Amino acid sequence: MLTTVLAAFTYAQDNDTEARPSSKSDESDVANKEIIELDDYIVTGTRMELELSLYPGSASSVDLDDLQVSNNIIESLSLVPGIETGGSHGRNIGQQFTIRGFGYQSEERVIVKLDGVRRSTALFSNHISSFRVDSDLLASVDVVKGASSVSHGGGAIGGVIGMRTKDARDFLRPDQTIGATTKARYETNNHKEISLALYGTALDDKFDYLLYAKAGKTGDLTKASDSIELSDGTFTDTVENDEDLKTYFVKVGYNPNEDQRLTLSHYEFSEDTAVTWQTLYHSSYSTVTGPVFGDLSQKDTVLNYELNPTGYEDWINLNVTAFNSESYYFRVLDYLYRDVPTHVYYKNEDERYGINAKNLMQFETGDIFHRLLVGFDYEIRNEDALYVRNGVTTDFGSMPNEYMNLGFYFQEEASMLDDKLVLHVGGRLDFFERDVHSGKEKYDDSNFSPRIGGSYEVAEGLNLLFNYSESFRAPTPHETSSSGPLNPHYWYTPNPNLKPERAEEYEIGFSYVGDGIFAEDDNVWFKVMYFDGEVKDMISFEELFELGESPEGSPYGTYKNVAKAIRNGLELEFRYKNGPWNGGFTFESLDQYDSVTREKEPSAFADKLRAHASYYFEKLNLTLSASTSHWFAPEQNPESVVSWGTTYYYVDRSFTITDIKAIWRPTNTGIEFIDEDVELQVGVNNIADDVYINARDVTTTSRVGKGRNIFMSLSKRF
Repeated sequence: MLTTVLAAFTYAQDNDTEARPSSKSDESDVANKEIIELDDYIVTGTRMELELSLYPGSASSVDLDDLQVSNNIIESLSLVPGIETGGSHGRNIGQQFTIRGFGYQSEERVIVKLDGVRRSTALFSNHISSFRVDSDLLASVDVVKGASSVSHGGGAIGGVIGMRTKDARDFLRPDQTIGATTKARYETNNHKEISLALYGTALDDKFDYLLYAKAGKTGDLTKASDSIELSDGTFTDTVENDEDLKTYFVKVGYNPNEDQRLTLSHYEFSEDTAVTWQTLYHSSYSTVTGPVFGDLSQKDTVLNYELNPTGYEDWINLNVTAFNSESYYFRVLDYLYRDVPTHVYYKNEDERYGINAKNLMQFETGDIFHRLLVGFDYEIRNEDALYVRNGVTTDFGSMPNEYMNLGFYFQEEASMLDDKLVLHVGGRLDFFERDVHSGKEKYDDSNFSPRIGGSYEVAEGLNLLFNYSESFRAPTPHETSSSGPLNPHYWYTPNPNLKPERAEEYEIGFSYVGDGIFAEDDNVWFKVMYFDGEVKDMISFEELFELGESPEGSPYGTYKNVAKAIRNGLELEFRYKNGPWNGGFTFESLDQYDSVTREKEPSAFADKLRAHASYYFEKLNLTLSASTSHWFAPEQNPESVVSWGTTYYYVDRSFTITDIKAIWRPTNTGIEFIDEDVELQVGVNNIADDVYINARDVTTTSRVGKGRNIFMSLSKRF
């Protein structure tokens, strides 16, 4: 859906794309002078530039306008088939999500990247779920569902989200060398923000720069879609909350000649919060402790080098990235415990640094055209938790540890039979180590993940797609080495003999792209993929009843390879364009269950149908759009759960949410200030103020979804 992008520069700057146009001066001039329309492309799955219709797997590119439906990117991604959100109270710091069944509370089974730097969405606190990403800074968002993205290493069982930040040329008008953009956003559900971007080029385009800052605030969420019962028996539709958000970003580019490009960027995201201890599950502040004050921070520094030398373009298309990333979430809590003043300080930290390199070669052997990508990734990750109570450091949640990941991969694309048949063969060899700093057992292993797929054009525009792929997830240090009373519920025992989880998945489907099907000037885009596979040796926590009670009275427990999950489903996407009309629908179905018990694993899922349509008024440069999402009643297994002697029943009904939006880019008003690059977006999310409860929740949950929310954003480019 990336319908209008800058040619060449959009992909030339992508850290996850190697099949970019050459950065020669003549092509750069074209990129600066004209805007063209491109087909959708996917770059995350294979790290090659591929048309979505020909990608032999389930993948999506996100329309940048769709990111404006929310101030939080996780909510916006709910428009992508295969991604499900909800099951939270809607705070920025706590947004539940899953990709093909995995996400929150299983974050090691998905990969989330910004400019090639991987995110820990929960920071092992289990109390937050945040990408810590500013949607307005994004130039592209690609999503690959399932196990087909072998080039990204361990964790791509649920899928991969790859995001890329903008640079100066994503803001500059063709005739500009310096400019500025300011933007303000307001939402009736108590959110407001303002941003400013300064950008330009210098020294005959050898240098370009982007400076960006945003400040935002989300107060109490004053419109839940249904009444929430509080502990004292009263009801409210307000979620207590206070979040101050800030983003700072700088990116500098240098082109020493037409063959090379160097970029350096630094990104900072922070939230000062007054929330609850468990931000996803509790709607109101504790009557004992009041609000929990905290600070969430993300800092990334990324250095990227590209080389595509004249005369060797087909053999050297090199991209090297070095990065350092630091993130943390700390919170403080003051309360009376048995009439004793108690002060708690709890901090979770995650630091990463590493280097990635890849090179794309293009060549022919007879009648076969090849694109061969080779590369490696190396990353060190240090993780820690610090819990201090009344000045005394405890072992609660504490597991200082280190991850080492080294992977080598290749992706081969071979086109033959006049490009009717395109075969994809790839594989990745990973070496990994897990080390707990307290001196407990180390864990190391290796894994090879293969992939083979392809497309075959059986008729003009009609392509059969097929794919087989494997991926894996290495055990975490917490799973192999947790020992002792790390939380009040269990006494952990280590298990250094855990095996990696392994996903095997088959996908088959077809796509069709054609013009003039139902009308002279229309365009049809259709793709459907069926997937079937299993996740072996799934790791889960088990109580060890045979060991009795621990010294603290809690049961013993450990992590084991105990389950095999069967996963199958369908993802379908249809788009239709005819003159000013644009619309379509998506459908997604997922069934994932334990192979022995047949119970849903790891949680329940509801089939979802989404329809959308828009109309473009050319004279006004105005687009009106509407979308409706319908979740079918899920088939629950088990149907209920017992907690503290009470039986709770999982959701067993359908839900429908409708949104509307208008985008106006005024022209010919006769007011020069308005006619030059003003954009106004106005929308209403959940216009009917309907309830939506994620299928993983019970019928009595307070997580009923946000109520009607009107948003407006106004931007001006100078």
